[in-house]
Amino acid sequence: MKYKEITRQIIVSIFILTILSQFYACKKWLNVLPENETEATQLFSTERGFQEALSGVYTLMSEAELYGRELTFGLTDVIAQQYGPLHEMSPYFYTQYFEFKIDQSLQLSNAIWNKQFNAIANVNNILAFIDKNEPVFTSETSHALIKGEALAIRAFLHLDLLRLYAPHKIANNETEKWLPYVDEFSKNTSQSLSYDAFMDKLLIDLTNAEKLLKADPILTGKPLTDLYFKNRQYHLNYFAAKGLMARAYLYRGNSDREAFNCAKEVIDAQQIKGLFPFVQAVDATNVERNKRDRTFSTEQVFTLNIRSLQSFITGYVSQVQGGLALIPREPLTDLFEGYADYRKEFFETDGTVQSVPSKLWQVDPLKKYTYKMPMIRISEMYYIAAETAENLTEAAGYLNKVRQARNIPAALVNLDPEMLKAEIYKEYKKEFFGEGQLFYYYKRHNALNAGGWSQQFKYILPMPADEINFGDRPRPN
Repeated sequence: MKYKEITRQIIVSIFILTILSQFYACKKWLNVLPENETEATQLFSTERGFQEALSGVYTLMSEAELYGRELTFGLTDVIAQQYGPLHEMSPYFYTQYFEFKIDQSLQLSNAIWNKQFNAIANVNNILAFIDKNEPVFTSETSHALIKGEALAIRAFLHLDLLRLYAPHKIANNETEKWLPYVDEFSKNTSQSLSYDAFMDKLLIDLTNAEKLLKADPILTGKPLTDLYFKNRQYHLNYFAAKGLMARAYLYRGNSDREAFNCAKEVIDAQQIKGLFPFVQAVDATNVERNKRDRTFSTEQVFTLNIRSLQSFITGYVSQVQGGLALIPREPLTDLFEGYADYRKEFFETDGTVQSVPSKLWQVDPLKKYTYKMPMIRISEMYYIAAETAENLTEAAGYLNKVRQARNIPAALVNLDPEMLKAEIYKEYKKEFFGEGQLFYYYKRHNALNAGGWSQQFKYILPMPADEINFGDRPRPN
């Protein structure tokens, strides 16, 4: 489906049913139906309309085709070879072997492309109105926060499209054009860009978002009276934008110092301000198993609140069915090296199936830890800092902080560059199981396979055929 078709649909179809209770305590359904441009104008005639529209984007991101499954524990972890061989009835049977052009695999990748650009279209619709309708906002701060979040979300969504549908810089011809960076709400088809031109636009969005989000209560410490701006972990907040900048600079491939500085600012927010504290042992290993903080919720810089998460994980990593179950390929004794690592606690027996990844189980009776899908973690900032530190001693220090927080007492010392790389790799495998980040690590490093498994990686998902045929998208070999 072409982007211009998606944008047309935004105007003529249901905008979004969204639950704002994901972001603040008010529990009500908000039914927003701009069936034409006039009604879209009406939606954006109040600050509440902008809030509803932005909440709708988070809801779109939470769907199973995106971060509710495929871009977390689903497709991206499957192609990272996190799971053992899958049954023929699994929707990932062909995908696990990188047979991306089989219809079953194409349905998955096409849905990601279409849904991701649909979310981007909704963001661009917000941004098309937000400045000209600035007088409807009750304060400059609320205007800045909505606009800053929207710009950061647009960058977030585009970065994952780049990481899935284009080669990494190290395997790229500088002149080849792969993907569009769609930064306006328009019926016109956006032109595909080179890797560097795409990243330039993405980082401009993040730089602008950072400036606007300096008004964020999570940074200023000054809470706003509007409940919408509470619970900043559920929003792409200031520190989440800085974390995303660190991720983007690292992925770009030639911006280590910039990546380090961004990651360090988020780390300082933990170490100086006390934000995003590491999980406590009593919460990670609670003797009442149903009350464990399975996603280490305090550490999440940005998380999606996915109310349908139980249905998305059922059959795969909860109430598992033999043909769908996603079980780790690597024995847990190898993955966790014999340590009493807190992360090892979240592989459990489900029925008769052993070693089921239980991180996302929705079992907390108090609902304190449910519905959370981690998007950016404080631990990732430590890993980025370790990978981009100026010396090996400093790098080891950042890794040791996370290891200690995971109950690994042995400190890393006297590392050489290859040993450091190996330790960071092991941390990515343990920390991000079920979160979709390991594949991007492999891609950045141009790994041939997953730590010695025989299946050789293929790193580029196919763009939908309609996009190539009718969207005038070049696809270099």
